[in-house]
Amino acid sequence: MLVVDYQSKSYHRFLSDMFQIAKHKKRFLITLNGGNASELLAATEDIASFAESTITSTAAITNKASDESVSHLFEEARKTRNILLFEQSDLLFDKKTALKTSHERDTGFDLNNLFKNIAKHNGMVILSTEKKQTLNASMSNKVDVLIRFRLNG
Repeated sequence: MLVVDYQSKSYHRFLSDMFQIAKHKKRFLITLNGGNASELLAATEDIASFAESTITSTAAITNKASDESVSHLFEEARKTRNILLFEQSDLLFDKKTALKTSHERDTGFDLNNLFKNIAKHNGMVILSTEKKQTLNASMSNKVDVLIRFRLNG
């Protein structure tokens, strides 16, 4: 995993490689970590511009979209070669707690389905979070580039 700080020299080197990365037909996962809304927007616009691609933005994680909806998002992104951006991906980084009742299983978002779709995807996926998150070992193995945002002030 490559870790770069937003607006650093390493960030600009990463952006200059975006066109080549976008042309590869394999999965490439980017995590935007800890930026405010305007920083996240600027970073996604940078990535889209340097990759010469369009970003399809979704709040599927926050909205707890169905498995079918998530699969459809990936199918469309494969067809169009668009970059798929999952906004407010905090659920992926939150510590999991035990289920209290069997009914709670049906009310959550299926992370396994999302990870399966990401793993078999042949394009770029961006996970963005406004909170500073620490990647656990399983997430850090999946992420190709982590873009960190510094706290202002």
